[in-house]
Amino acid sequence: MLTKRIIPCLDILDGRTVKGTNFLQLRDAGDPVELAMRYCEEGADELVFLDITATTEKRKTLAKLVREIATHINIPFTVGGGINTVEDVHLLLENGADKISVNSAAVKNPSLIDQLSKNFGSQCVVVAIDIKIIDGQWMVVTHGVVIPLNWKPGNGPGK
Repeated sequence: MLTKRIIPCLDILDGRTVKGTNFLQLRDAGDPVELAMRYCEEGADELVFLDITATTEKRKTLAKLVREIATHINIPFTVGGGINTVEDVHLLLENGADKISVNSAAVKNPSLIDQLSKNFGSQCVVVAIDIKIIDGQWMVVTHGVVIPLNWKPGNGPGK
């Protein structure tokens, strides 16, 4: 039997943890450092941190906040948002992330996953793909844009 694991996710917007449904109707849920410490103290097996607007705002993940959280927890820590390069991953790992999560960049540039795995090991790389059912079909969503599942890089949305 598989072991059940508790892995809470901190969705981060403007340096604060937010909660909502499908990233809509977001409301403040508290200080991410305090929440991370609480999840750790209450027995979470791992923690995920997603800077939910880094990609759409074309900026990097909040490395300073990642570092602050990492110094207060002792469980595996996965960080995502705005990751597009080997250098982005290097910075986040230097600031305390144990793993990174790539979403939009993995869809736009699938070879990035190979690059990251070769540089940091496959155990360090998580790929998270957002999907949605539209007209009865599963569709990939990046940057709030729907991309058909048969899409290939270079021939449509997400160029």
